[in-house]
Amino acid sequence: MEPPNYGGPSSGGPIHLPPDYAHEDAPLIPKSNTEGKFTAEARYNDVWASLLFVANAAAFIGLNVYSFKNYANNLLNPYTTLEDGTAIATNAFAVDYSLSILFLSSIALSCGLAFSYFVLIQRKTAFLVKFSFLFSVFVMIGLALVQIMSGSLFWGGLMMMGGLLVLFLYKYWAARMPFAVLLLQTVTSVTRKYPGTLAIAFTGLFIQIAWSAFWIFSLAVNFSVFERKSNCRIQDGDDGKGKLVCDNNQLYMVMIYLNFVMFWNTEVIKNVVHVTVAGVFGVYYFFEGSAAGAPASPTLGSAKRAVTTSFGSICFGSLLIALLQTLRYVLNSMRSDSNDGLMAFLAMCASCILSCLEGLFEIFNKFAFTQVAMYGKPFTKAARDTWEMIKDRGVDAIINDSLVGNVLGMGTLLVAVLSGLYGYLFIKIVQPSFYDEKDETLVIIVIVVLEMILGAVMMSVPNNVLDSGVATTFVALAEDPQTLYRTKPELYHAIAETYPNITRNVRGEQVYHD
Repeated sequence: MEPPNYGGPSSGGPIHLPPDYAHEDAPLIPKSNTEGKFTAEARYNDVWASLLFVANAAAFIGLNVYSFKNYANNLLNPYTTLEDGTAIATNAFAVDYSLSILFLSSIALSCGLAFSYFVLIQRKTAFLVKFSFLFSVFVMIGLALVQIMSGSLFWGGLMMMGGLLVLFLYKYWAARMPFAVLLLQTVTSVTRKYPGTLAIAFTGLFIQIAWSAFWIFSLAVNFSVFERKSNCRIQDGDDGKGKLVCDNNQLYMVMIYLNFVMFWNTEVIKNVVHVTVAGVFGVYYFFEGSAAGAPASPTLGSAKRAVTTSFGSICFGSLLIALLQTLRYVLNSMRSDSNDGLMAFLAMCASCILSCLEGLFEIFNKFAFTQVAMYGKPFTKAARDTWEMIKDRGVDAIINDSLVGNVLGMGTLLVAVLSGLYGYLFIKIVQPSFYDEKDETLVIIVIVVLEMILGAVMMSVPNNVLDSGVATTFVALAEDPQTLYRTKPELYHAIAETYPNITRNVRGEQVYHD
């Protein structure tokens, strides 16, 4: 017999406690502040963003249909004729399929390394939180020294000051570490209980890989087509020699649009996974241990909600990040193409500022999408509530996010380095068919870099699940600690010892505890 449906993350409805449960311990604990914050039933939010996303997808498909047709015609005539009759041949490339052996074995290795680190997080959480913090500081100082030695005194000095400042404040950060440790331990235990979260993360990864592969092919085709359409001519240079001059404004606009599509779609895929996983952790927080009990299939219910009623909110928040990333792409292009040193410097500064804003907005979005996942809020409502939480718990949120991020980031680096080492040993020992002693250095560099990327990508699966779980638990604790007190009192008291702010929610309501 299925447990009664009281709404919430898996069902798409509001979170309501059953009558006998809502009044339990009423004299000791105020009513949950979730009451009155949600609509009576789930509805489609931010529909305009969903429609805009679909329209953008249609435009992208239309552009590719046009370009692929032209590309097919170009294959029959692989020469571009200039105004003076000069013909330019196009280039082609071939793929060595012997890479498949290395690729398949590398996937198995990187998956094994990622799983091993996931187990290590469960068993050595406290050590990893402390060690990864010191590791990140010394890496920052090391990179600063490298920049200073290479002549970049300003950026190197700035990074050095940041690293020394964080190291100087170690005692302050250390006081927050027990809470981060407890959150990671809780999240890993929930992940073991709901392995579907890892399956969702793997599915998102494969979709992302497939999308990236198609986008790269699309980029190559569109570049080839619109480059041929550029108004090119031979123009006499100052040295008396002719040079090729092209009016490629159309090509430049197409490249900007394709990058925007890449950024937006990538953010949507990533955030659909985050909202799905966050919904599962929301089910654990609100329903596990309650009279209603947790739903039978929280992962499927949360995934359904992420691609239906909450999809518009995901598209809305992802669009904001994509616009920032596109603007950064334009500024970086201006910096690389500009012959004016001042303009290049200003573009670099603007790109740096946007990069910082993008990082902060990524953190903000993560918490906002957690609100979307748990409560089914539209994005603007989730953003307002997230801002209220940030004003109350901003320092705690950033420090906790940083401490957990250090653990996950160190794991990514470790798996990437070991994967790169495997690629190097494979080339040197096996010497596959694509190995060429004349270009040995180049082949090794390419393979090692690709192996490191593959390792980092595989490690992103457990990283994304743990990061989403920690963010969800933090937001739920800030919004509604009363529920944890009722459903999981032992966990509540353990957290209260390391994080006293749990005794009140972001609106200042006090929670009773011994």
